[in-house]
This record gives sequence, structure tokens and C-alpha cells, in this order.
Amino acid sequence: MAESVQRILKRRALDGQHPTTAEEIIGWFEAAAGHWNEAPTPFEWGGKRAARRKRQHERRHRLGGSGAYTRRPTREKRTASNGHTQSK
Repeated sequence: MAESVQRILKRRALDGQHPTTAEEIIGWFEAAAGHWNEAPTPFEWGGKRAARRKRQHERRHRLGGSGAYTRRPTREKRTASNGHTQSK
């Protein structure tokens, strides 16, 4: 979770900035962290990204018993009365 916090702080502190010294970077990070601590953003595990992944998982279509998937359904094959297979 530390990397997530660092990524957010880096984006908030340095976005659009062009620091020239290490002291500037430190100051900007401290200011961003102080501002965020006034009204912290809660982390929501299983939020929008998890819902998006779940929808994508539900859209898959199995191919036979092979374990492979497609994004679009494939045509079903039917057996004709004479025993031959034909596409719909």
C-alpha cells in the first residue's frame, strides 16, 4: 500500500512542476501530504476497477472444453438428421 500512497503523492506534488533543487521536491511533497492529511481520500478495495474486471470476466465465451475464451460468441454447430454437422 506504500507504493500506492507514494504514487498519489508524487502525482499531486509534482504534476506540472519542474523542480530545480531537492529542497523544492521535499517541500512540495510535505505540502501535498499535509493537504491530503486534512481530508484524506479513503482507499476502496474492490471499487471501480474490480467492477470493470468482473464485467469483462462475465463477457467471455468459452470455446469447447479447451479453456480458451473469445470476446464474441461463436456459432453453435448443430447435427443434421443425417449425422453431419452444419453451422447455423
